[in-house]
Amino acid sequence: MAQRGAHHQGNHHQGNHHQGNNHQGNHHQGNHHQGDQGHQGNHHQGDHGHQGNHHQGNHHQGGHGQHGEHGHDGDHEHPCGETSGIPGEPRSTKSRVLEAGASMVQDFTPVKQICAHLNAFHVYANDPTRCVEANHYCTHLTEDMRQCLIYDSPNPNARLIGVEYMVSPRIFKTLPEEERKLWHTHEFEVKSGMLIMPAPAGVPTAAWEAAETAEMADIAPIYGKTWHLWQVDRGDPVPMGQPQLMGSLTSPEEAKLVHPQGLDGLLKERDQRFGVDYRQKAKKREGIEPVEKHPARSAPKPKIHTRTMERLFRSTLKLANARTLGRIALNGAGTFCACALIWEHLITIQLSAGPSMYPTFDVRGDWLLISRLHRHGKGIEVGDVVRFGHPNFQGVHVAKRVVGMPGDFVCQDPPLSVDIGKQGNMIQIPEGHVFLAGDNLPWSRDSRNYGPVPMGLINGKIVARVWPPSKMEWVRNPLQPAQVEESI
Repeated sequence: MAQRGAHHQGNHHQGNHHQGNNHQGNHHQGNHHQGDQGHQGNHHQGDHGHQGNHHQGNHHQGGHGQHGEHGHDGDHEHPCGETSGIPGEPRSTKSRVLEAGASMVQDFTPVKQICAHLNAFHVYANDPTRCVEANHYCTHLTEDMRQCLIYDSPNPNARLIGVEYMVSPRIFKTLPEEERKLWHTHEFEVKSGMLIMPAPAGVPTAAWEAAETAEMADIAPIYGKTWHLWQVDRGDPVPMGQPQLMGSLTSPEEAKLVHPQGLDGLLKERDQRFGVDYRQKAKKREGIEPVEKHPARSAPKPKIHTRTMERLFRSTLKLANARTLGRIALNGAGTFCACALIWEHLITIQLSAGPSMYPTFDVRGDWLLISRLHRHGKGIEVGDVVRFGHPNFQGVHVAKRVVGMPGDFVCQDPPLSVDIGKQGNMIQIPEGHVFLAGDNLPWSRDSRNYGPVPMGLINGKIVARVWPPSKMEWVRNPLQPAQVEESI
C-alpha cells in the first residue's frame, strides 16, 4: 500500500491481502456469471443455474465490496446487498440422484402455488442505512392476503433469507394500532420502478410490461410485514441472531441513506442483471392512482402521569425559595457545560460501521473511544487509527489507519488493489497532509481513491474499543520501525 522509510507496511496488511485476493477474484467471476444469468432469464435457469449460482454470493461480496467503508456518523459508502458464500461441501452426485428421485414421488402442492416473482430491496427497520436485495416468490391465499418466500437470488441454490406477508388495506385497518407499526407500504417501491417482476424468456416485452404494470397497481396499496432470518448483507455464513424486522424505502431521501447516489447507484447493477431500467418502469406507472394511507397511530399517553408530574413540579416550586432555585440552575448549567467541553475537546465515543477496518473493528457493533486531543493531526504517528471528515462527502466521518506522514514517499496503489507497491506511482505526501488506508484493503475507499487527506480534517484518534465487554481493549499501533543492520 504505502512504503515509508523502514516501516513494515506490507506486514501490517498481509492478513487482509489474502482475504482481499479471495474476494477480489470472486468479484470478477460473480460479475461474469451473474450477468449471463440475469439476461438469460428463467428459460436458461436450469441450464446455467449451477454455474451462476455457485458465484452468486461472491458476486455481491466482491462487486459491492469495492465501495465499502468503515464509517462513522452516517458513512454511506458501503452499499447494501453484500453477501458471502454458503458453507459446507458441494452436493455430491449421489445426493443429486436421490433428490431427483424424491422430487418425482413427493407432493409439493404448497410450493407449486407460487405464482409471482418480485424483486426489490428491503431495509432494516432498526438501521435504515442497511439494505439487502430480496427476491419474492409469492402465493395468493385470498384476494386480501399473500405470502412470499424471500431468497437472496433467483438461482437454484439461492438462500432463503426471510418471509413477507401482504394484506389489503381492508385487513390492515382491522389490525391493532401497535401491530400496524410492524407493517410497511409499497407505494414508493412501485411508483419509483424499484419493484419489478423479472420477465421470463420468450414473452414479448410489450405484453409483459402491460401485465407487470397491472400487477403493480394491485400491489401499490397493500401493506407488508417482513422478517429476515439470515443477514447475508453482513456475511453471516448461516442464519444467526434474532429475526430482523424489515421495511421498504418510502422516498428518494431514504434511498440516499443506503447509497450515496440514491436509486441510481442502488439499482444500477440489479437493472443491468435483469435487463430493465427502473426509470422507464416509473414512467409507465405514472398512471397508478395515489394510495390512501392508514398510518399506525401511537397509543394515547395516560393523562394520569402528566397530572402527577405537574403536581410534583408545583409542590417543589412552593417549597423552594429563589436562592435554592438559582443554585439548582447554576449546578445544572455547570454540569451541562462540563459535559459539553469533555465531549467536544477531550473524548467521545462512536459506533463502528462498514467493512474497511475489519478485522481491527467489527463491521457493525463496536463502540470506539476517540481522543479529541489529536484533532488536526496533533501527535499522530504512522500506524495510528484516526477519525476524519470525508473529503468528498460533507458531514460523513470515517476511520482509517495512517500509513504516511507529511514529506514521506508512498506508493499510491490503484483503488481496491491488494498488491502493495507493484502498480502504483510513487508520490511525496504534501505538507499538512497524511496518507490513509483501511486495514481491509479490497473493501476500503481511502487515499488510493481521493489522495492524501488534509490534517485539518482529522477530528480524533481512536484509542480503545469499549463495547462489547468481551472485546474491550486498547487500539494498538502495529507498525514499528524495522531493525536495519548497518553494513561495515
